[in-house]
Amino acid sequence: MPLSFSMQALRIEVNDEFGVLDAMLLKLPTCLKPGGRVAILSFHSDEDRRVKKCFQTGERNGTFSSVAADPIRASYDEQRSNPRSSSAKLRWAVRA
Repeated sequence: MPLSFSMQALRIEVNDEFGVLDAMLLKLPTCLKPGGRVAILSFHSDEDRRVKKCFQTGERNGTFSSVAADPIRASYDEQRSNPRSSSAKLRWAVRA
């Protein structure tokens, strides 16, 4: 396991990043007016999974009228000019 993964795991734990993300996702619908839009950019699979599940659950229960079926990813050219963008995924949703 590369050192960068260990440092990432340590940073996530120390900063309680998943706890903060989960709390934000829980409060998100109350921050949007009907028809309001939200877009969330995630940088690794655990973040993206949480956002995806939140949006899917919200669409099933009527909180969101529309959600991104698939994430938007950086183009090949963007990834070549900005290697950090290769892991980024953008998901969006519209408040019902």
